Amino acid sequence: MDFNKLDVSLKEEISSTFDDYSNILGGKNPFLKMIEEIREIKPNPLLNTTGIFHTSDAKVILSKAMYKDTFNALFEAIRREEKNGDMLDGTTPKEYKTTMNMMKTLKSVTITFESKKNENEKFTFSILDTSEEKKTKTTFVFKAIFFYNLNEAKKALNYNA
Repeated sequence: MDFNKLDVSLKEEISSTFDDYSNILGGKNPFLKMIEEIREIKPNPLLNTTGIFHTSDAKVILSKAMYKDTFNALFEAIRREEKNGDMLDGTTPKEYKTTMNMMKTLKSVTITFESKKNENEKFTFSILDTSEEKKTKTTFVFKAIFFYNLNEAKKALNYNA
């Protein structure tokens, strides 16, 4: 997804959200540094069995640990969503079942980022956006932090209406 191709209201919402999150972590640079650190952690930090991992500026807590099968299903669903606009379009019956199980598992999972510098400062978001019935999508914030190129987060942080 290209941030520049989103509609204006969505750009403003995402930019505002990223500004809030970056302020909690101490500014734009610590926020971007945190994203870079997350990308450097191998294997993917979302697969940590405790559901907790650390960067230099934040402690990241998943409300429920994620397993490799679920992670792989999520990754494939994100790729389908980017290509077709929907996680379930163009799936085989086996992929459909795997994707539905992943969606059931992750719909209530939240990710909390606690600032190490500003005590009691934190932000939380969901992996999946289930606000529209039968149109579950992955949240832009999740994709920008864990999957997209760092430039998408930069575009969101630097956006001026």
